[in-house]
Amino acid sequence: MLSSLRSRQLISGFGVIMVGILILGIMLHWFSYSYKIEQKKTELREISYDVLGYLNFQDGQFGILPDADMLAKAQQRISEHNLDDVTQNHFAYVINIEKAQVVWSAATLSKPNDLVDEDYYLHFKISKVLKTSFEPTFDQLKPLPPKNTLRLKDDPTALQTYDQEYLLAIQSFFQPKYGTFQFIVGVSIADIEKEMQDMRQKFAILLFLSAVLVLIAQLALSFWVVAPIKEFENEVKAIEAGARDSIHDHYPEELIPVKNALNGLLSYEKGQKQRYKDTLDDLAHSIKTPLTAMQNQLDQLRREANLDPSYKIAATVFETQIERIREIIGHQLRRAMVTNQGAMILSQPVRPVLFRLRETLQKVYRDKSFEIRINVDEYAKCRMDAEDMMELFGNLLNNACRFCKDVVEISAHHEDNLLVIDIDDDGMGFPLNNPAKLLQRGIREDSKSDGQGIGMAVSTEIVSAIGGKIELLVSPYVGARVRLHLPV
Repeated sequence: MLSSLRSRQLISGFGVIMVGILILGIMLHWFSYSYKIEQKKTELREISYDVLGYLNFQDGQFGILPDADMLAKAQQRISEHNLDDVTQNHFAYVINIEKAQVVWSAATLSKPNDLVDEDYYLHFKISKVLKTSFEPTFDQLKPLPPKNTLRLKDDPTALQTYDQEYLLAIQSFFQPKYGTFQFIVGVSIADIEKEMQDMRQKFAILLFLSAVLVLIAQLALSFWVVAPIKEFENEVKAIEAGARDSIHDHYPEELIPVKNALNGLLSYEKGQKQRYKDTLDDLAHSIKTPLTAMQNQLDQLRREANLDPSYKIAATVFETQIERIREIIGHQLRRAMVTNQGAMILSQPVRPVLFRLRETLQKVYRDKSFEIRINVDEYAKCRMDAEDMMELFGNLLNNACRFCKDVVEISAHHEDNLLVIDIDDDGMGFPLNNPAKLLQRGIREDSKSDGQGIGMAVSTEIVSAIGGKIELLVSPYVGARVRLHLPV
């Protein structure tokens, strides 16, 4: 099945028009041929009636009426109709069916004698069972081969004569004493065949020219009709690539419902995501107040000197669980900001986010002497929500700054359709035994090496949600390298 609307429109339109022209040409050819054949039949019918009026059957023989005036008129008629033409393109004769013998011919105006070659006449395979009627029966046949077939090799004219078709007007007569006779008037239809061949050649040229013109017209029409669909497709691709957030251009009325539906879907997706975030924010703030109250009460209990040791142990447990609840809430809020892979989002530049984070982290770790190098140009973009990007690089750079000694370096380059970002530090690096476990969900903080895995699970979820990949490698500074593969 063709996947392109333009190809379907082009092939279907071109096919329908060309088939229509071909059918029209075939019908025109058939009507022209039938019309010319009917003209020949009318001509043969008139000749048959005209010549038959001068024939006389007496004592088993056919001949012209025994009258000098009638004989002269008969010769004139036969000459006018070219029935005495030696090329035999026109002929008229009477044949005895039982004896298969020509008993009268217009070419001789007498009964053929023994001096006349039998191949002088053209014989045809005519049905012997024809109704006896004054109205002629018509047939279209090629002559039977001559008895002397060597003539066809030595005489090109004879070969042409026997190779062409003839239209015959046949009238049958039954004489009780002498048998059944057929009066045959024939004419070559080679001229009609030649006209039809010329017509077919001209039609073939016309069909070719029509095909070229129709193809050009269909291409122009295809671009004219399909151009809005192509523009619509380009806008959708721009949305998928993150260059636009909705469809803005004006389109024909057939595409307006699709445009409105797609824009509505995009708007609904954005609203749904925002409502989800707002709901989780509201939930977090709602829980924060009772947690704070519980924490204050626990602090008050701790300050009481006469508190029973068992109560102190319980207060410690409660305080630990409250802190755990806070971590879970923060983790879920960060997950709420993660954009789904199927979402249509704009491509965001990476460089401004990194510079803002550098300023913040240098203030956070102002007591630590190190350098943050950003080797990322302004063309480095990836398809990621701005909040997701801030959360992702915030987690990874915070880890790098925490464990580095003198330098943290961020570099970027393009690889196929991905933006590859490396975050290197010269710190302690990742554990040699299975560092990928830091990327797994469900790893508790106390199971990670000195806090190295904090934020890694959330970062992994953000990268996976947009169809990217995260790798833990060894840095050129013999520290940790986090490599991100992000869609552009």
